[in-house]
Amino acid sequence: MRASLVTSEARPGADEDAPGVLGDVAVLLDGAGIPQRFRAGCHHSVAWFSHTLAAHLLARATDPALSLHEALAAAISEVRALHEHECDLEAGSPSATVAAVRRTGEQLEHLVLCDSSLLLHGRDGTVRRLTDDRVDHLVIPGDAGRPAGAPRSAEAVEALRNAPGGFWLARHEPEAAEEALIGSVPLAELAAVHLVSDGVTRAVDLLGTHTASTLSRALLSAPEEVIRQLRAAERDLPQGARPRKIHDDATVLTLRW
Repeated sequence: MRASLVTSEARPGADEDAPGVLGDVAVLLDGAGIPQRFRAGCHHSVAWFSHTLAAHLLARATDPALSLHEALAAAISEVRALHEHECDLEAGSPSATVAAVRRTGEQLEHLVLCDSSLLLHGRDGTVRRLTDDRVDHLVIPGDAGRPAGAPRSAEAVEALRNAPGGFWLARHEPEAAEEALIGSVPLAELAAVHLVSDGVTRAVDLLGTHTASTLSRALLSAPEEVIRQLRAAERDLPQGARPRKIHDDATVLTLRW
């Protein structure tokens, strides 16, 4: 397995994306940049959480006796134990999305939780995007009377984070791991797989400059140019079309066999 990594911070020195490879396992966690008031119970940074959890997940997922669900649950529990004695986690703590793959025999196992994505690039040239997009389909009380395109309140979205009927990501609850979407694909069918944060898939979902297929092909040939074009397109967005964060951390971890 050959791995290559390109990452671009939204703010220098504050990269909340946490990629890593250990043996036959690769992970990419994207720290959730939620308002401070929703993680006020913890004094640790989002970057600390995402990078610490990535390290623990890598270590756990290299154990073939554990499923990827079990490895993620164990990693969440271990990180919780690192700071629950000094932080009031129930009053709000950092969180992160997760994308992970593991080579097991002739299969590539995969896991996604929340909106980081996997781009599975087949040897036949087809590309399949795997993501957990439940956050994009939330049904919030009062939505029926909400004008089309009107933003939901942060409080309404937060009430559905790691809650039944809502959306899930890695935080301090190990049971969130069971909500991750998992599967596997024969390695013989794959030319490559990209683990990408949603800062990269903005090219598809926000900017419309790529499809999943064109993005995957471009990342295989010139990932730095993809990021350069992404940043330029973000800067060129008209004021009314800009997201809350004009730029986001953008990371792609590519594996080839």
